[in-house]
Amino acid sequence: MTGADAPQTSTRRRTLIVASVAFLALGALVSLYGPLFPALRERFGVGVDTVGAVVSAHFVGSLASVLASGELIRRFGYRKVLTAGTAVLAAGLAGLAPAPSWTLFLASAAVAGVGFGVTEVAVNLLVARTFLGGAAPALNVINAVFGAGAVLSPLLVAAFSPRPEPPMWSLAALAVLALVAVLTLRAVPAPPARPGAGEPVAWGALAAFVLLYFGYVSAEVGVTSWSTEHLTPTLGPAAAAAVPGLYWGTLTVGRLVAAAVATRVRPGRLIVGGLIAAVLALLGALYAPAAPYMYALVGLALSPTFATGLAWLTERMPRRAEQVSPAVFAAASVGPIATAPLIGVAVAGFGPVAVPASLAAMAVLALVSAAWLRLGDERPERP
Repeated sequence: MTGADAPQTSTRRRTLIVASVAFLALGALVSLYGPLFPALRERFGVGVDTVGAVVSAHFVGSLASVLASGELIRRFGYRKVLTAGTAVLAAGLAGLAPAPSWTLFLASAAVAGVGFGVTEVAVNLLVARTFLGGAAPALNVINAVFGAGAVLSPLLVAAFSPRPEPPMWSLAALAVLALVAVLTLRAVPAPPARPGAGEPVAWGALAAFVLLYFGYVSAEVGVTSWSTEHLTPTLGPAAAAAVPGLYWGTLTVGRLVAAAVATRVRPGRLIVGGLIAAVLALLGALYAPAAPYMYALVGLALSPTFATGLAWLTERMPRRAEQVSPAVFAAASVGPIATAPLIGVAVAGFGPVAVPASLAAMAVLALVSAAWLRLGDERPERP
């Protein structure tokens, strides 16, 4: 390493550390709600067709902040946006445990979602810009840390199940972790200069990325949110609550593997192959005795999609990445908002078997979009 390379290496290392702390908190939050569904239904007296509203509330807040994130970063810079975003996240988390009513619980989830959305977009873009030209491995690493955080929440819920109240200290611990992220993000390094504008937007490709993330995040969050409802009748509440932890464990391991594989395999091929495997595993989960293992395979199959997809988008539209990325992240937020209530209605009407069937349909949407984009890699699309 030359003397000229040392500052860049130091900046990249610091960026990864800062991003990892933030994503640990985000991952712990995103997997928290689903395992709490049975306890929340009992605590607040809501039905299976209503409890999914907490996921929608979180992603409504996330959507609002995602749409504003690009302009916020442009006006105030990464450091201020990230510090403010994680502070809002901590405030929302602090309101969840003591919420005396379902309405206030939903409001706190929405506030946490606002902080979640800003932080997720800004951290991903910060890493993508810092590692421009080879961002897929770095993005997979920080998303693996996200997965490690997501393993924690279901295991904590399972350890305290069955109980009539959600484990308050786990919610408080998550709020403290978000506060640690606030302090860490104050030291965020400045990213490289932003590339010049002037590149036309490939609208067809952008639409395909939007559909890819809509379907993918609906399936990813859907497994976290609904696998407990699917499996409680056959496994019991404690064992079923632990399944999302297993799912996020395989998702995390898969992202670490993807960080190495992404240096050798093109993004389109990696994503399409993973989504094919995810669809097959979700169909396999229709057989209830095999479902816990199938959900674990789903995590492994979906693992490269989010991070590699962002690197793929940056590669396809390098000078427009900061402008078009919020649209893709917005699709990621809209997916669970739209689909969580629909899954709840399907479960109420057809029983737990509706969970893997619905999630497979969402994964198929993501697969079709990714396959179309991969064709565009071979035959570049006219903007």
